[in-house]
Amino acid sequence: MFFVKTHQRSLAIGMVALAASAVLTGCAGSTSATESPSASVSVHEDLKAMLPEEIKKSGVISVATPLNNPPAIMADASGHASGIAAEVAAGMGNILGVKFEFTESAFAGVIPGLQSGKFDVSMGVIGDTPERQKVLDFVDLMVNKSVLLVQKGNPEGVTDLESACGKSIGVLAGSLQIPKVQKASEACVAAGKSPIQINEYASTPDGQAQVASGRVAAYIAPYLILNHTAKTAGNSETFELASASYPENPWAIGFGKDRGQFAKALQGALQTMVEDGSYAAILSKYESPDAALTADQVLINGAGTAAFAK
Repeated sequence: MFFVKTHQRSLAIGMVALAASAVLTGCAGSTSATESPSASVSVHEDLKAMLPEEIKKSGVISVATPLNNPPAIMADASGHASGIAAEVAAGMGNILGVKFEFTESAFAGVIPGLQSGKFDVSMGVIGDTPERQKVLDFVDLMVNKSVLLVQKGNPEGVTDLESACGKSIGVLAGSLQIPKVQKASEACVAAGKSPIQINEYASTPDGQAQVASGRVAAYIAPYLILNHTAKTAGNSETFELASASYPENPWAIGFGKDRGQFAKALQGALQTMVEDGSYAAILSKYESPDAALTADQVLINGAGTAAFAK
């Protein structure tokens, strides 16, 4: 079973907090290995043999991630990890003969935690990029693209980053979207317009709350998460998505470098789930089939390669 060891969940305000609570308590429920579509799959001893010795000894892969990004990863009413990444982890655990134990962590602390060896992996909302590959390794997990969340009716008229000159845009601290907004802001200035005010937040619910309150004109984050928010918050009457979308590098399973054959073990387990159909079944359960990778896209450090050409 998945256990959340610590709780550092940020509190969103107003209607967004209520909507987020409804989402967390209404989705999927507690996830255990026996509930995974791959539960009947026998352990692949060849893949298990590739795991680091300390993981084989403990039988646990520790996972650090924010648990407030439905449907990718979230906590259920009991505080257990649920969502796409949690169910994929359950399936991979069955194949590898281990369990994945989730610890909630603010995103800004995830990469340092992986580098220091405090945690084994992160999965759910971490993206594979060539820059991050300098300090981490990745097994690619899901298709990713960014969109802008705005108030229903789009009162600020933000349709894309080019239309955000002189306005405030929220981003998750440490996220891939920050350089994208910075570049757009520089283009605003070069065109003689006012720069974009970039506001960083510790969690996605915090940023969404700022949109709902009108403190920022829009919040930029992955489509999978913001589309879910737009459809569920306030019975779909609180938010909408702006028209633009921005292809990103894939979401991935991230972990520290120099860990032997760990990457191949994780890659092999995920490819097994792709090939047996359990991976696609999980994504379909969460109405996210367009986020699925093909077996040949489940790569080690695939960002920057032809498999994910933008």
